[in-house]
Amino acid sequence: MAAVEALGTGDITKIGVIVIVALVLIGALLSIVITAIVARVIILVVVIALGILVWQQRTHVKNAIDNCKLSTTFFGVHIDAPNSVQQRCHQVNR
Repeated sequence: MAAVEALGTGDITKIGVIVIVALVLIGALLSIVITAIVARVIILVVVIALGILVWQQRTHVKNAIDNCKLSTTFFGVHIDAPNSVQQRCHQVNR
């Protein structure tokens, strides 16, 4: 017959320490993974927002030039239309 041993207090302490260490390691790994994912999502949102903003400003400048408004701004920087566009607008508006 095989003797059945019960867990002693020393065994419970060892198991408790191992479980706590494992939980801390799993928590640390999860925090690194989640932090990396959150950082990537934040970067993605910022890049998309900046892309939309640049596209909107580009459209604003294009529409102004197409309507012969030869002085416009791009992100607050004053832009004058090239001479070729100015000549075309003067010919169209005659």
